[in-house]
Amino acid sequence: MRFHAGLVGNGHTAALVEPDLSISWLCIPRFDSQPLFAAALDPRRGGSLGIQLEVDGRPVALTPAGQRYLGHSAVLQTELAGDGVRLVVTDFMPWGKHGMVRRIALDASGRRAAIRVVGDPVQSAHLPVTREEGLFRTPDGCLLIRGEGLEEASGEARVYLAWGRSAEEAEAALGDLRAASVEAELAAWQEWLRPARSPEGVPAAWAEAYWRSLVVLRLMTYEPTGAIIAAPTASFPAIPGGDHQWDYRYLWLRDGYYTAMTLDAAGLHREARRFYDFCFSLQGPDGHWQQPLYTVDGQDPKERLIDDLAGPGGEVPVRLGNAASGQLQLDNEGNVLHGLWFHYKCTGDREALVRHWDGVRRAAEWILANWERQESGIWEAREYVGHWVHGKVMCRAALAAAARIARALGRDAEAERWTEGARRIAAVTIERGWDPDRQSYVRHWGATPEAFAPMDISVLALVFYGLLPADDPRIRSTVERMYRPADDGGLLLYGGVCRWEQAAVPFYLPTIWLARYHLMAGEVDRCDQWLDACLRAATSLGLMAEHFDGRNGSQWGNFPQAFSHEEIARLVLERAQGWSFFDWEFEN
Repeated sequence: MRFHAGLVGNGHTAALVEPDLSISWLCIPRFDSQPLFAAALDPRRGGSLGIQLEVDGRPVALTPAGQRYLGHSAVLQTELAGDGVRLVVTDFMPWGKHGMVRRIALDASGRRAAIRVVGDPVQSAHLPVTREEGLFRTPDGCLLIRGEGLEEASGEARVYLAWGRSAEEAEAALGDLRAASVEAELAAWQEWLRPARSPEGVPAAWAEAYWRSLVVLRLMTYEPTGAIIAAPTASFPAIPGGDHQWDYRYLWLRDGYYTAMTLDAAGLHREARRFYDFCFSLQGPDGHWQQPLYTVDGQDPKERLIDDLAGPGGEVPVRLGNAASGQLQLDNEGNVLHGLWFHYKCTGDREALVRHWDGVRRAAEWILANWERQESGIWEAREYVGHWVHGKVMCRAALAAAARIARALGRDAEAERWTEGARRIAAVTIERGWDPDRQSYVRHWGATPEAFAPMDISVLALVFYGLLPADDPRIRSTVERMYRPADDGGLLLYGGVCRWEQAAVPFYLPTIWLARYHLMAGEVDRCDQWLDACLRAATSLGLMAEHFDGRNGSQWGNFPQAFSHEEIARLVLERAQGWSFFDWEFEN
């Protein structure tokens, strides 16, 4: 898939805007609502909303002439030209409001011009949409379309897309949109980024990727609750012609934790704190997070198949919702507890530790009782369960973080118990995760039913969370094996790094993880190699999907992806300071 669209958002939902001005993805009133426009997924039946220009009563064909963000913001500017006409459209969603503004600057060389809003919604029996003049209704909400200065367009015109749960709410939202301005929105983004750390001394392209990624990460936050989603889209094919289509418009404890870590590392602590507060509100009475993922208001995203839509290459099935919510993933507790400790390490926010102490205690006790269970793992395998090395590492991380929190609060008895538990988990994982025949750490042991344990990038968690140093001979041997081609027991493919051997396309996350490993090992040149590979693969707007193909610049999977942007931003910051935040794991 070749993505050229830009992303705009408002802390409730987000839209993809194509270089031809069509809105190719939009769910209202929030990220995980029913898609209203989805041409980015299914170009035939997905539907989109665009702009048609008429000059002297005739439609004018316009050619995209460029698309850019204004500064470090989510204000997107798109330029088109044709037949002596120039059109510049500035799109933005005022933060926290319920709509989108399209400011249109038109130069028609003195001719009579008019602008029409054109388009159709998604066409699916599973996704009902009714249409009236200037209004779309779905089971989740209403979209109201209004314009100013469209009929005799000259100079500047505006299109307002206002939404709400009802037509009345959408109508009420129009007032906020009419009062919004590009200048105020740019100032608001500048103010949000004001506390952010700057990555000093890095190449300009790296610094730009850092700032762009921070903006993208904020666009993944759901302002009403503090949830952080994995991506704003659903079922974009992860593999060309494959059947790996998943819905990522939800709060994953893992993805959200990685994003919150990056925000904390960057000095943007409000969103990180709100994320952890929301996560603890979802914790079960026994201390366990029963689901790896939740809707943005904390519910279970039941999976359903949309059998009359398909991906751009005919990929099926299209899924909305995600059945992984029913899996056991043993990294849940580690994500939240380690994240809370990291937040404290960055901020000194002792009140957060006090407030969530009972949740920390219950989660740690749950891990002590359950860490030996088999699970579906970080990649959410649907075909088997096993003892995933990554999951065991995160169980150890949970107890190590809980012990540090306990010591910070003067609770030494609990700290000692949990520290001993962490040592026990580490010893078992270091021993059982090693494959002596392949001389490497592998994904899991004890899979049921018995299955081959592949080489998997996630075993680098052994280094990141302090179980083994980067120069341990077993780790060195593992990384050496990773440098084989993916079809020969390694992870290299098409200029990137795969999650596991035999994968179809590279993945941004493991490419950056391998870069981070080299940074921690003191191998800066190899770190830079992989960082540059990711930046070369990004779109012209600096956006990254889940997977990429370094041969042709195509992006695969949901777009843009929090995993990709949080890792790039944090690695650039780490590279600027010459050490990884994970080095803290070896200090305690």
